[in-house]
Amino acid sequence: MGLEVIQALLEIPGGSNSSHATYYDLIRETERLNDATTPVGLFGDLLFQRAPWDEVIFMIRQLPPTPNASTVREALVVKTRDVVRCIQRHSRFHERRQVDTSGVVAANPDMVIPENLDFMEILAELSDQLYAFTSNDLSPIANIYPSGYAVQYEDLIVDFHALITGTDKEPPELEKDNTLIYLLLQLIHIDKVGGKDKLLPQDYASDEHLFRLLIGLYNEDQVNSKDGFYLRDLALQCAITHQQGYIRDRAMMKFRHPKLAVIWPFYSQICYNVQSYFATKYKNNVQDTTSFSKLPMHENVKVAMESQIRQNIVAGCLFVYLVPNNNGKKVELDPSGMFVQGGVVNYKLLDILNVDAKHRLIGLLYKMMLDGDSGPRIHADPPVNVQFVAPSVIDVMYKLFMNSPCSVDQVMKALLDRLRRYDRLPKTSEIMPPEATRWLFTVLQLVNFRLIRSLKFTPGCPHLLHYMKFALSLTKHRALHNLVETCNHSALSVQTSHKFLRSLVDNKRERPYWFEESEALARRAVMTVARVVKLRGQSDAPAGVTTEILQILHKHPIVWTEEILSFFPEPVREFYRTQEQSGASKGIPGAVTEQEVTTLLEETSVHNVLLVPKGTEPNTHLLMHYSNIAHHPFFLCVFWEIIVIHQQISETMLEDIRAVMLQFPPSHMSTYTQQLVDYALWKLDPKNPNPTVSMEFVVNMFEDLVWKYQLLSIEHILLSLMTGHPARSGDLGLQILIQMTIHSSEISSRISHWTSIGISPRPWEEDSYYEKLQSYLARYPEYFGFEAHEVRMGTNPINPPLDIPLLANYNNVLLRLLNIFDMIISRFIEYGMTDTLVTFLETFGCLYLYHATPLGFVRDTLLYYYESPTLRDPRVAKALLKLLDFRQVELSPVLTDYAQELNRSEEPFDENYVSEICRKLAVSMDPKECGYKSDPSLPERHYREISNPAIQGLYVAVIEVLACPITKEKFMEQLLNVVLGNRTAGVSQSASGGSFTSPSISSRVVPEPRVVHAAGLLLATLPAEFMDIYFVEVDAFTRTDETLLQASTISAKSTPASRAAAVAAAAQKRSKGRSSWSETATNGSATAGSNGGMKSDFGEDAEQEFLHFNRTTAQDMLLSTLFSSYAFNRNNFRSNMPNSFLTFFHAVAHYSSPDILLRVMKCLENWRRGTCLPPPTGSSLLNYNNSIIKFNNKFDPLRDDSISAVHREPNGDDNVGEITDDGENTRKPNQSLRTDVQLLFICALIGPLVHRFEKVQIGGTSGQFLVALVELTAMVTDQMEAASRPGLCTLEHVIDFM
Repeated sequence: MGLEVIQALLEIPGGSNSSHATYYDLIRETERLNDATTPVGLFGDLLFQRAPWDEVIFMIRQLPPTPNASTVREALVVKTRDVVRCIQRHSRFHERRQVDTSGVVAANPDMVIPENLDFMEILAELSDQLYAFTSNDLSPIANIYPSGYAVQYEDLIVDFHALITGTDKEPPELEKDNTLIYLLLQLIHIDKVGGKDKLLPQDYASDEHLFRLLIGLYNEDQVNSKDGFYLRDLALQCAITHQQGYIRDRAMMKFRHPKLAVIWPFYSQICYNVQSYFATKYKNNVQDTTSFSKLPMHENVKVAMESQIRQNIVAGCLFVYLVPNNNGKKVELDPSGMFVQGGVVNYKLLDILNVDAKHRLIGLLYKMMLDGDSGPRIHADPPVNVQFVAPSVIDVMYKLFMNSPCSVDQVMKALLDRLRRYDRLPKTSEIMPPEATRWLFTVLQLVNFRLIRSLKFTPGCPHLLHYMKFALSLTKHRALHNLVETCNHSALSVQTSHKFLRSLVDNKRERPYWFEESEALARRAVMTVARVVKLRGQSDAPAGVTTEILQILHKHPIVWTEEILSFFPEPVREFYRTQEQSGASKGIPGAVTEQEVTTLLEETSVHNVLLVPKGTEPNTHLLMHYSNIAHHPFFLCVFWEIIVIHQQISETMLEDIRAVMLQFPPSHMSTYTQQLVDYALWKLDPKNPNPTVSMEFVVNMFEDLVWKYQLLSIEHILLSLMTGHPARSGDLGLQILIQMTIHSSEISSRISHWTSIGISPRPWEEDSYYEKLQSYLARYPEYFGFEAHEVRMGTNPINPPLDIPLLANYNNVLLRLLNIFDMIISRFIEYGMTDTLVTFLETFGCLYLYHATPLGFVRDTLLYYYESPTLRDPRVAKALLKLLDFRQVELSPVLTDYAQELNRSEEPFDENYVSEICRKLAVSMDPKECGYKSDPSLPERHYREISNPAIQGLYVAVIEVLACPITKEKFMEQLLNVVLGNRTAGVSQSASGGSFTSPSISSRVVPEPRVVHAAGLLLATLPAEFMDIYFVEVDAFTRTDETLLQASTISAKSTPASRAAAVAAAAQKRSKGRSSWSETATNGSATAGSNGGMKSDFGEDAEQEFLHFNRTTAQDMLLSTLFSSYAFNRNNFRSNMPNSFLTFFHAVAHYSSPDILLRVMKCLENWRRGTCLPPPTGSSLLNYNNSIIKFNNKFDPLRDDSISAVHREPNGDDNVGEITDDGENTRKPNQSLRTDVQLLFICALIGPLVHRFEKVQIGGTSGQFLVALVELTAMVTDQMEAASRPGLCTLEHVIDFM
């Protein structure tokens, strides 16, 4: 028995449910936990969670040497079954609509479309996955597939047929459903399946076995139901039409397959007419740039049907529509002359196209637009030289990347590979080809402003910095460099995995420092490392990896203020403490002093050209002096001193200023700006003996330099004002920052215009984004070559000449500022600037509708700064919540009302609120739910910030917990009441076995197993303070739970007097309740399987049994129930708090970091010493008498007062002991561990953690937990009487476990 018994009896959450773990780490974890979760289950979970293609491939590589080759296919079939069931649950297939199939089909046939098309997003997702596994040759990475493919069409159709017909051993799992044919239709377009002389043509030429199976799947009633859908329900007719050239003797087809005689004539005519209509309406007018734009849904369905019927036709038409060749006419360019003006395609059409059509379209677009070294290739006559890809083409590629991530994965890889290659060009070539510059600018905009959210949870995300490491230092084009900096900020902001830490120390980085030229980016990287370590830990990263990372971020030591350090995790904080103790310089690196600036101005004549009237002196000496890079850091400070002297910016010198600044490497501008800001702050600082300017003057000059003359970047200025270096004038910097953001008329006017032009916060829905962006830029142009003044003055030509012009598809300062605003919010929290923070959030909250990852930002902020008093202010919590678009995130209505001031009370945040949080998370984690959205107004899942339903559910749940206005103690009380079923609901049993609600009779509300597991995941994700409270409950529950004592053998240390008094009390209670109990038992409603629980009536010899320490039948039944499966107990009305507590603890332990092992060891040590865990410092647990669970109240069906009375003191006093000087609680003997069942309960608690204890050294050895357990067992058994034979069986389980 032993460990095998424990594993068999206890319900352990499977690794596949670990939504916050990295996908391909689960296989090893699951192998260690139990064998119940099969590889099929693991792959099914990967498919459900929208795992990126690379992670699925990695899992295939991790399969054992002799696996079942059908593993992936079986997982896909299981997901198909779940998807079809989900669609059937939400459809009215059994409600018939009136259909006349005897009439003539119109040339432009009407399309049957259901009212609700929400199911199409999960159907499109499954189609994409099936297509990818069927079409991709996996032989280079795995030799387990004889054919090289993980899924074969002929195997899949047999599996689908088995779902509706059943097998000899299993009944049918599905009704016939045309969805199965629709899914197979996506695969017929694959060449190896439906191509000439391939699988299907061979089948038609022989016995038509596969064709017969396909027809057998058809449900003729579905198309005529109220939720019929031609695109799905005519999939069989489309498949036959697509393959008609290979079908032999088509005239006799209806006789070979009689079912076709009924379904073929009318609906096949619809397919033929759709083809004719498409050719006339769309193919012949493909040069019309409005033909495919803003189509109604019935037209979209016709185009999608055409993509199913005829191969490549739709993809080819859409390509020509997007990139017109004009058939011999001159190609029309946009007004700027940079790209070919094509049409616009709405996302609703792209989403429902056949997967093969999507695959071919994005392949054509990439090959012709982005795959060449000489720019876009336009096949036009006469030839045309086009410099950029049209924004509408980039938009279509973005939508296809989002809605078909698996099937177009190879295109994404090709794009990123080319990005890496172009990133290295500045290192190998002195001159960057203009085509490469344009390509980089186009693709980096696509990545930064559109694809970054979808890349967040991919295996490539931790390595994003590697795609831009050389461009960050060596790019010479200033607009491109500005975008590269923005991309680096974005890449750092989306990191969530500890794999990012290993990526930073990768030996292939080829540079001594990641951000040698930019202190601001290095500081952003430190904050990212701190966030990852604090929220995710270091996992299996090598020891000392954090120290190594922090040493290679910047060439100078980075110093932080105490306010910022206090929020760092211990490894990061310890590094900077050690750095400080080692005597590292605390000064500002590279700071320019007043003396140096005075010397340059007064003792040299270099700057005279800037001080005298224009034209008096040439700028030759000035340019020559600053041609030396060693002189660059001083120029902006000298410029500032001249501004101070003149008390304004003299426009006569701006031409010379520009000429000098164009000699600065773009990568150094961040540092030079930092030096200027440090110098200006020192001139303003009261500690300066000779302050010369006012804050108003500094703010006005900075605003002019940024907005009017655009000589400095607003991003650089703001980052320089909030570095967090203690030697800098931090208070002054933040005051100026507030003036330049909250009180800036320049930013506010830009935001007002941005919102007025009506750009949708859902970019996939915005078909006019480029036109609206150009409208904004026309009013607020942005310049990167310091030419703003020359352009405004009409200077022509501008000298020195400008860089090559670049096309802004998405790029603008408001969107670039969002990354900086994230850091500003963090600074305000760190410095406790609550009022300012609230004002800032309210001012700029509207911009966060366009943030790439607002849900992740709010969740990370609430977690990282949880201990901050600032976040406890309800105004801050509400303002943070309002950064989210409530139309795109499924937050609790209670919380949204609270955030919008519709409800200001805490009363709605009760156990029902917590229960709903756990229920929603459980649903989002359940593969059988398929991620089906509950609200039709929510975006399609593939366009959301997080497409993985489990991770999105977890992020939402964390926000709903941390942003609600209740204390952690109150939340934990409510959570434990929910998972332990310690809530009430009125239920009365009817004579027929049914139930009806009655407020007078209460029953426990026992949650589903998936809700308990979801609650465990949620608790493991919350800050450590919640876990501190939980382990106080673990300690208290194990010691004092009376249900555990009821199933136990009586302690030998109890006295005869106490036992006699207890028996008398039990007899008295039993006599009072005998009549009602007997009546209930007579009616048969209190049996072991009833709703009344498992109470037993004791006979006349009960007292003698107690006095002789014999365990009763009720105790034996109770003991078995404590360690049974939670689901079994729940289904048989035998749920009890210890069993619920075990299940919940295992869920918490499975989803937790290794830190939980230290907590468990602390409990073991305390139990061995007879002490208990003290409440956390500052906790209100003392108000709950050191625990918040009201143990075994009247709603526990297994509690028997007559048994538990034996274990109480005669006076009924449940004394909890006293708090000692060292803060521990020493309980009286009756409150310490003393029974065999408590020992077995502890073994059950730690059973799933044994494999983790073996790999962690605690107390200098990995076996310390076993030593503590053995000593604890010896202590407890020493108190038990050796003759207590009923207890020996329980002790045997304990000893076998050890």
